[in-house]
Amino acid sequence: MPKQSKKETPKQQAARFAAEVERMKAAGELNSTEADEALDRLVRVAPSKPS
Repeated sequence: MPKQSKKETPKQQAARFAAEVERMKAAGELNSTEADEALDRLVRVAPSKPS
């Protein structure tokens, strides 16, 4: 049986996300510099959408 999804407001979801990001930073699981570099690489190699 599938899990019931939590009914969260967008504000509650944003707060939960921010708390998880802070937890990951504190645990050394998330490095903002590495994340920025990874995103830059993805954007550079992604095919551009024709207009």
